[in-house]
Amino acid sequence: MRSLVHLAAVTTLALAATSAHAQEPEERKTGFTRRDGRLLVSLGLQDLFKTQDARRLLSGFTSRVLVRVAVFRPDQPEPVAQSMRHTEIVYDLWDEKFRVRRFEAGGKMETLVAASASEAIALATALTAFPIVPLDRLEPGVTYRLSVRADLNPISQELLADVRRWLARPSARSRMGSGESFFGSFVSVFVNPRIDESERQLRLVSQSWVEPAR
Repeated sequence: MRSLVHLAAVTTLALAATSAHAQEPEERKTGFTRRDGRLLVSLGLQDLFKTQDARRLLSGFTSRVLVRVAVFRPDQPEPVAQSMRHTEIVYDLWDEKFRVRRFEAGGKMETLVAASASEAIALATALTAFPIVPLDRLEPGVTYRLSVRADLNPISQELLADVRRWLARPSARSRMGSGESFFGSFVSVFVNPRIDESERQLRLVSQSWVEPAR
């Protein structure tokens, strides 16, 4: 099974500067559904939060979760497709409930109410039938795999501004240039822990799959 670090080795980017800090992403079982011409994924990322993070939600300050998902094929260094979700959690001290605002591609935004910190965390981190890519962009018989990165409270305001722009116009080119995806280089996002610093990061890969004939 080819790991993501092996995949990065086929890119034109040098790994020498980051290899000492590289960590193998965990493989996590992911559910796949094909509906309405799209590939949907289901994956739990609740372990992004530790006990102290859950307690801190009661402070009334906003906590943010950024989840980025990319579809890769083993013979290409750049993602076939990508998607993301940005979530804000705020505890309402008067109503004693959590307000969870989720922002997704295409300008979609929904506000949900959670009665407990664990419920709010689940709403922010669990991907349930989350749309990733139109099926017509996946070739039958080809092997694919997901790369997933979740960040708790990203520090960079520039990154958050990029996220808002991408979510509003996911098909448009980002300011990073015509040759790069929003994810940036494979190495910078999934290997180097200092890029886009946040309070905590979770980097995962799905099991690989062969796209079925349609």
